[in-house]
Amino acid sequence: MKQKPSYLPKKYKYSARSGNLKAEAVGVVKGEKHFPVFEGDVVFKPLTKSKPLSTPLFAYAEVFWSWVIDAYFMPAPQYQLAFCEGYEAEVEKYYDYGTVSPMIYGEGEHLLNLLEFFRKYPDDKVHIDDYVNYCQMFYDYTEILESDYFQTHPAMAEELVLQILVSILKGDQNYHYENIAFVCREDDKILRLAPMIDHEFSTYFMFPDSMPRQMYWFEQLARSIQGDEVQLGEFDYLTNETERHLMEKSATCLHKNLIYIREHYPEVCQVFLEKLSRLEKDLKEKKELFELEKGPGYPETANSDAYLIGKARYKDHDEKKAREYEVKYSGKEKQINFEVVNSVSVYEIKKIIQQMREILEK
Repeated sequence: MKQKPSYLPKKYKYSARSGNLKAEAVGVVKGEKHFPVFEGDVVFKPLTKSKPLSTPLFAYAEVFWSWVIDAYFMPAPQYQLAFCEGYEAEVEKYYDYGTVSPMIYGEGEHLLNLLEFFRKYPDDKVHIDDYVNYCQMFYDYTEILESDYFQTHPAMAEELVLQILVSILKGDQNYHYENIAFVCREDDKILRLAPMIDHEFSTYFMFPDSMPRQMYWFEQLARSIQGDEVQLGEFDYLTNETERHLMEKSATCLHKNLIYIREHYPEVCQVFLEKLSRLEKDLKEKKELFELEKGPGYPETANSDAYLIGKARYKDHDEKKAREYEVKYSGKEKQINFEVVNSVSVYEIKKIIQQMREILEK
C-alpha cells in the first residue's frame, strides 16, 4: 500500500546549517547559489522572489512529483516542504520557505549538465549554440538522443528516454538542457545519469490565482503532445523573433519526442506504459493519494505576477521599476483553493495519460 507524501513542513534555522551548497549556475541564466545544507546532507531550496510565475505551489509540485516519480517510475530524491528561519534576512532575493531534498551526488563528485557536456564535447547533430533557456517552453530531445554519446551508450540513453517521458507526463514547462545532468568524478569521468529533480514548473500546479491562465497553458501542453500543425501567422502576436520561433517549435515538439521514442525505444515505451497503467489505476481508485494537503503554517496565497517585482529589484537592479510593479501587483494575492487545485490536477493528469498512451501504443 503506497503512502501519500507528507505536506508537514520541516523547520530549520539558517544559523544551524552545516554548510552551504555553493554552485555557479552554468547555463544561459548565470548566477551563484549558496543554498544552506543541514545535517544528513539535505539542501534547503528556497522559493525565489524573481523566478518567473513563482507561487507556493511550486514547492508543492516538488513534493508531489518527487513522490510520484519515486513511487511509480524510478528512484528520485524526495522533496519536503520546509522553512529556513533567518534565510530571507540573510539573502533578500529568496524567501525563507521552500523545500528540502537530499544531495544527489557524493563527495568527490560533481554535476555536468547537457549544455556543459555538448559545449565541452561538440556534436554535429546537436546544435547547442542555438539553445535558449526560455521559461514556459517545451524542448526537442531528438537531436540529443541522436548524438554520438547516447548512440554509443544505449543504457544511458534508455534512462534519459524514461526521464523525458516522465517530464512530459508531469507537464514540465521548463525541462531544458540544464535540468538533465551526469554525475561525474573529479576527472570528469561520467558515472551515471543524475536522478530527476526540479519539478516546480508542472503545468497542473501553475496559476492557482488564475483559472483562465491555467487552462490556457494546459491546452498548450496537450497541443504540443498532439502535435497539431502550426498555422501560418499563428504566433505573429509575438513581436520578439526569437520568442516567436521558440513558441512555434515548442507547439509540436513533445509530439516529435514521443514519436521518436516510440520508434527507437519500444522496450522503454513498454516499461513506461506498464508503470503508467499502475499510476492511472491509482488515480481512479485511490484519488486521495494525489490530493495536496495544506501544510500547517505554509503560505496559502498566490500571486503569479509578483515575481516581476523581484526580477526588477534583484536581477535588473531597477528599483524604480520594482516600485512601479509593487504598486501594480502588491496586495493582489489570492487564497489557494486546494480543493479546486486537487480536482483540476487529477483530471488533467488523467487526460495527459490518455494522450500519451494513444501515441505510444500506435
